[in-house]
Amino acid sequence: GAITPVAIFDQVLLAGTSVSRAVLHNQQFISDKDIRIGDTIVVRKAGDIIPEVLSSVSHQENSVPFMLPELCPVCGPKAVHIADESVLRCPNSACPAQLLKNIIHFASKGAMNIDGLGDAIVALLFEYDLIGSVADLFDLTIEKLLTLDRFKEKSATNLVKAIDASRSAPMDRLLFGLGIRNIGSRAATLLCEKFGSMEALMNADIAAISSIDGFGDIMSQSVYEALREPHMRELLKRLEEKGLNFVYQSTKQSD
Repeated sequence: GAITPVAIFDQVLLAGTSVSRAVLHNQQFISDKDIRIGDTIVVRKAGDIIPEVLSSVSHQENSVPFMLPELCPVCGPKAVHIADESVLRCPNSACPAQLLKNIIHFASKGAMNIDGLGDAIVALLFEYDLIGSVADLFDLTIEKLLTLDRFKEKSATNLVKAIDASRSAPMDRLLFGLGIRNIGSRAATLLCEKFGSMEALMNADIAAISSIDGFGDIMSQSVYEALREPHMRELLKRLEEKGLNFVYQSTKQSD
C-alpha cells in the first residue's frame, strides 16, 4: 500500500543499461533535494544496480516544490503514515493497485512460484476482470483464459496446471505470499515452525508471536493485525476452501 514517488526522465545510459526511472523514496527525500517537475537532475546507479537521483541541477522557470498527494491516486481515501514510517500508505485493503501488487507478489518465485504467471500476465488478467484477488487465481479455467488473445490452448493449459500445482506449496510460502508488512520469507518460516498451522497462527496473541527469536514489537503487531483484518480473514477462508496448504510440514532434522 505504499505510495512511492518515482522520477521519470529522459533516457540515459548508466552502467551499461538504459534508465528512465528512479525511485524518490518519500516526501522528505524530495524536499531535502528540492526535486521538482521539469528539473535537470543528476542520476547514478547505487551499487551499480539501483537508479537513484543524487541532486537537482536546475529548476524550470516558475516551478514549485513537489508535494505528494494527500489522497490515494488510485482509490481516493486519505493516505496515512503508519507508526514511525516516513512512507505514505493507502489504508484501503481493497485498493485496486494494492490488489494487483498482492497478486504479483503471491505468484512470484519467492512465494508460490507459479510458472507462467509473471507481472504482465497478472496485469492482463486483472485488467479483464478475470481475477481480483489471489483466491480468484484458483477459479481460472482454460475456457476463461482462451477469451483473451494472449492465450492459446497450450499456454492456457500450462497456466491452469501451474496454478493447480501451487495448491501444494508449503505453508511458509503461502504465508509469505500473503504480503504481510514486515514479514519476509525467513520470518514466515519461523512463524510456521512456531505455530504449525494457519489456524493456530490466526488465533495466536501478540505475546506468543513476540516469543519467536528475532520478532520485535513491529513484526509481531504486523502479523497479529493482518491476520485479524476482515478482508484477510475472508481471503484465507477462500484459500482454505481451494485446498491450499494450511498445515506446515517442517523440513528440520531432529537431533
